[in-house]
Amino acid sequence: MVRTQGLKRLRRTSQVLLGALACLLLSPLAMAEPHDCSSDQPRANKRFVVTDLNLRAFPGRYGDILATLPEGEIVYAYGQSGAWSRVNVASLNITGYVATRYLSDACVAGGGLTRQALSRSSVVGILIATSKSSYSGSCPCPYNVDRAGRRCGGRSAYSRPGGASPLCYPNDVSPAMIERFKAAR
Repeated sequence: MVRTQGLKRLRRTSQVLLGALACLLLSPLAMAEPHDCSSDQPRANKRFVVTDLNLRAFPGRYGDILATLPEGEIVYAYGQSGAWSRVNVASLNITGYVATRYLSDACVAGGGLTRQALSRSSVVGILIATSKSSYSGSCPCPYNVDRAGRRCGGRSAYSRPGGASPLCYPNDVSPAMIERFKAAR
């Protein structure tokens, strides 16, 4: 009974957070020039996104959405977890998970996403999700839920002085962090 309530609370909290993050991240992304399939060079693990696809922080539908990849975007797959592939997005140089069934070895025209083209809200979402995923414990932020299904609140790394200080809220991300992210290759 207690475990069931904890799981329901976890699912409800995850849905609220994913909805908020999706609203934050799914603002339109500007595109660079799409790649040309006629001049593509084959490369190990190179895959193409066959439809617009969410790049997630964790494998599964409940993983935080880091970015929405356009059809034809080039990714490099280097691991698999069930029906999910761990990929590096070549143009953004960020790593995440996508559903394997939406990847193709054959060239798909399109793509061309760049870091500079990402909106401020998309960059903020990527920085927050990356920061939270790099925290080793189960309570990086106050709004997260621990393994027992309880809200982290004051026990979170964010709330405790010293030690790890993950980014949890959009206000935690400074303009300098955004510029460093966009400038990095």
